[in-house]
Formats: sequence, structure tokens, C-alpha cells
Amino acid sequence: MEFKPCAKSFFSSLLWAFSPVIVAGIVTYFMYESVAWKWLLWLVNGLMALSSLFLFMQSIHVHLQTLYLDDYCIRTSSPVCTIEMRWQDIINALLRERVNVISGTDHLLILQSYDGHLLLFNTSTLDPENEEIVLRKVKEKTDLKIKRDSPSI
Repeated sequence: MEFKPCAKSFFSSLLWAFSPVIVAGIVTYFMYESVAWKWLLWLVNGLMALSSLFLFMQSIHVHLQTLYLDDYCIRTSSPVCTIEMRWQDIINALLRERVNVISGTDHLLILQSYDGHLLLFNTSTLDPENEEIVLRKVKEKTDLKIKRDSPSI
């Protein structure tokens, strides 16, 4: 079975990624004439644009990943790399949950194999039904532990 991140997750992630540059634009619009040191305002705007670029690149990387599940193995595929693990080679399985007021609860699936390789997949980017299917299959095949982190906001 193949699972890809949903469009709703992608667009909310893009909104979050571009929020620093949107805030910088609004502040510049209302404060440009009253600021004595305009170079400082442009410096802050540049830093906000860099932070938006960084968040945008992370969002693209996460949403281009695809998860494949079958009875033999689990595999993630992205434009950068592909990681595959046989179910019998997985020694640690962890689902990290973090409550986030803005984007909802984030889930990160972390699997570790005997040879030390890690498979990471953000299951909260999937549709809720698909996320439930993935987590049920992983619970079937491994001893999945759930770790709840403190809220991010």
C-alpha cells in the first residue's frame, strides 16, 4: 500500500512557512514611514524571508515523501533517498506525539533497525483514515511505543 501526504496538510504547512514573511510585510507597510533606521527594518525583513525559505524547504521535503507498506517491509521514498526496512529487522518503534495548537497533534514515526538505520515519517501529514491504517499496521508488526512530548505552543 502506498501513502502520500494530503493536500490539506501541505497547504496549512505552507501557510505556516510563509507566516514570517507575511508578518514582515505587514509591519513594513504600517511602520516604514515612522522608522528612522530603515536599514534595520530591511535587515529584519531579510531575516524573516530567510526563515520563511527554511520553513518552506522543510515543508516541501516532508510532503514529497511517500510511505509504502506491505507484509514484508516498510519503505519511505523521497527525491533525496529511499529507506527500506524489513519488519523482522526493526528493533525499536516509537511514535512521538506533540500537541500543537496551530496544526493539531504532530505524529513522527521513528523505526530503528539492527544495523542502526533510522526510518522517519511524519504520519500527521496523511489523511486521518490513512494515518490510522499505517499506525495499525505498524502496531501489528512491531512493538510500537508512544511518547507524548510537551506541547510546542
